[in-house]
Amino acid sequence: MSPFVEKSLLLLGILCCIQVSTALMCYDCNSEYDPRCGDPFEPYSIGEVNCSKQEPLEHLKDKYQPMLCRKTVQKIYGKTRIVRGCGYIPDERTDGECIKRSGTHDVAAIYCACTGELCNGANSMMSSQYVLISGLTLLLMLLTRHSISS
Repeated sequence: MSPFVEKSLLLLGILCCIQVSTALMCYDCNSEYDPRCGDPFEPYSIGEVNCSKQEPLEHLKDKYQPMLCRKTVQKIYGKTRIVRGCGYIPDERTDGECIKRSGTHDVAAIYCACTGELCNGANSMMSSQYVLISGLTLLLMLLTRHSISS
């Protein structure tokens, strides 16, 4: 393996291990009051919120800090409402699949949570960390291929 590829792999490993401590930014809106919040989502003039600077809900105040973005699709009596905002409690599905819940009397909800910057804007939410790692892997593969053919 060439020295360039070795240094690139080392740099990639270091970058993947670094956790930058920054404020989490999420979209914050409700399609009941702003139709741009619905799907398809139009984030261009939708409010962004710094979750760490928001006043936590009273029942979460001393227990949890905001650590994820959330998108909730509520269907109540045939009417759909989409709410985007900060979330506090992660679970095993965060950054993965959404959770579907059904109730009685034509009530259903889909909850999606993610930990990336402004990640609650997408229809299928995917963490920005996965996008970053995928991009770096692709770049490394291209660099390796280029150094082998040289």
